[in-house]
Amino acid sequence: MTRWASQQESSLQESVSAFQLCDSGLASLREFSTRVGSNPLLVQASSGNTSIKAEGVLWIKASGKWLQDAEREQIFVPLELEAVRACLERNIGLPLNCASALSPSIETFLHAVLPQRVVVHVHSINTIAWAVRHDAGRQLALRLSGLRWCLVPYASSGAPLAREIGKAMYADPRVNVFVLANHGLVVCGDDCEAVQAILCEVERRLDIEPRKTPEIDRERLAQLAEATQWSLPDSDDLHALGTDPVSLRILTGGVLYPCQALFLGRHAPVVPSSVPVSNMEHWIDKQLGVQSFVILEGSGVLVSASIGRAELATLGGLVHVTQRLGSRAPIRYLPESDVNDVLTADGLHYRDSAEHP
Repeated sequence: MTRWASQQESSLQESVSAFQLCDSGLASLREFSTRVGSNPLLVQASSGNTSIKAEGVLWIKASGKWLQDAEREQIFVPLELEAVRACLERNIGLPLNCASALSPSIETFLHAVLPQRVVVHVHSINTIAWAVRHDAGRQLALRLSGLRWCLVPYASSGAPLAREIGKAMYADPRVNVFVLANHGLVVCGDDCEAVQAILCEVERRLDIEPRKTPEIDRERLAQLAEATQWSLPDSDDLHALGTDPVSLRILTGGVLYPCQALFLGRHAPVVPSSVPVSNMEHWIDKQLGVQSFVILEGSGVLVSASIGRAELATLGGLVHVTQRLGSRAPIRYLPESDVNDVLTADGLHYRDSAEHP
């Protein structure tokens, strides 16, 4: 370690110690993060991140950690705020905290570029259902009137998204609600209580009543499961992807947002209703390959024994999104180039860390 780096590390540790001793902000952030992370309409699996700035230190959720675990384990990484901002300006990677084994969130730059003390980024189901529409700007303007908000064009996570946030801040420094096209929501404020209040208000205004899930043919699903290596998921909600024609059509149209591609793949594994039970295993192996779940057209969903908790949580979120999109909604799917950006080595590493923390 160079002398300069050693001095920076020492300064960081002093700031961290001072904050831990005299400020309850980190405890509030843990409580707030647990509450947000326990709501599947806001956060699915390891998605979403929170942060707080104090004494020149940015405390940011670690990559792959689940917000719902904030009070049970250490999920935050302290970084020198100005060092993070300098890295963004110089277009280089994030600085490391040599004292921590945790890696900071890929969205650390996003949190650093915002001046507010507390920032929360969530994958709000209601927000995403509006943010994947071509007419998102007009629809959101009707519902968020009076709030200090803006719609941020889609950008890859990390530095590209942080720069788009920076542009929005430059255009209007008063903005504290950022709707991220095909991605999610960012809310910021002076403390956790203020951010919680704004978040609740945005959720109230953007709330969408989901379509009712058609009745599932449980007997047929059980028959399919018994005749194959697949099994029924614990949640009946997942079956809407197979039984609801609108949701199935939306899903087969493309990728709506990054986590869908990262955890569930770029193409929906759909088994047509014309495939007989006796030939289903062979058809899946030949046409779909290795899958952790399959969508049975007209019947529901079956899962593999290998499916992980992050995949299940993401699949549940995808169901909630599609059930809130109308049959005539003008949907903007992610272009293939953006999907490719998600499925990089770094993205796959993040997926694995989320599944096996």
